[in-house]
Amino acid sequence: MKKDLKTWLAKGSATAAALLMTASAVAADGKTLGVSMPILAGPWYTAILYGVETKAEELGYEVVVLDAGGYSNIDRQLSQVQNLITQQVDAILVDPANPSAFNGVAREARGAGIPLIGVSSPIVASDVPPDGAVSSSHCTLGEMMADGAEAVLPEGGTIGVLAGPGGAFWAEERLRCFKENTADSGIEIVASLSTEQDVATALTTANDIIQRFPDVSMLYAADDTYGVGAARAVQQAGKCGEIKVLFAVLGEAAQDLMEQGCVDYVVAQKPVTIGAQSVDLADKLISGSAEHGAVRTISPVAVYPENLAEIDLTEIRQPKGWRPKN
Repeated sequence: MKKDLKTWLAKGSATAAALLMTASAVAADGKTLGVSMPILAGPWYTAILYGVETKAEELGYEVVVLDAGGYSNIDRQLSQVQNLITQQVDAILVDPANPSAFNGVAREARGAGIPLIGVSSPIVASDVPPDGAVSSSHCTLGEMMADGAEAVLPEGGTIGVLAGPGGAFWAEERLRCFKENTADSGIEIVASLSTEQDVATALTTANDIIQRFPDVSMLYAADDTYGVGAARAVQQAGKCGEIKVLFAVLGEAAQDLMEQGCVDYVVAQKPVTIGAQSVDLADKLISGSAEHGAVRTISPVAVYPENLAEIDLTEIRQPKGWRPKN
């Protein structure tokens, strides 16, 4: 079996020499998938990569993974996608930091005959349809989070929002649909802040909201990076159960905090399945057995303390202790 090729460009620190070495290896070894992520830190991306790696190994692909180091590094992610096109990988899996910036590279990939597949984003570029995508509906996620908010706050209440990275399609779409579906519920948003995707930053943001609005009923968080920070802020304030916490994605820390009574409702996506299905779709697009523009929708599941023990985690999380290959 061919030795796996894995190139990690953590936070844009790779040199030109490393890129040239990767390009040579790609050309020599054949079947290769490029993966471009805005950031790799956090449980969501670890689970995505577990799905990608295991399916790629099963299908005989090597994988080149590029990390832009944060949602604010849009130019870096664009440059990394261009590098993958130059390397002539067989397909590119991408979670775009901001689809409105990706029209140029999407056209470049199409011109080079390289399928571009959205991973957890049905949109790769705002004006160029993707060759394929695997994602949950982010509007559905927002609607399910609205259902959760209404279940936890049946009489209504006030909410502080940790909205996610500014300009990120998934975060904006979730919040838009959440707002639409809580409009007549007696739920009022009193604060809404966008920040970089980082637990420590989310903790600080949540602390600020709690200090400004000590009687806030709930904290909404775009995903569990923000949600874990929010829950820890509530925990530090001694208000678990008093200030409710709602978010998407169920990582290990999120589960632990729910078991401690500091998280009340999670809409859990299935990132392992999304990663694996993205590779499967890429393989079928490469072989011509999948329809151009195919979108596979992966349904999320609502998780709360009463059903937590019954949730099948195999589609949600990588095995305990698993780490991406170096």
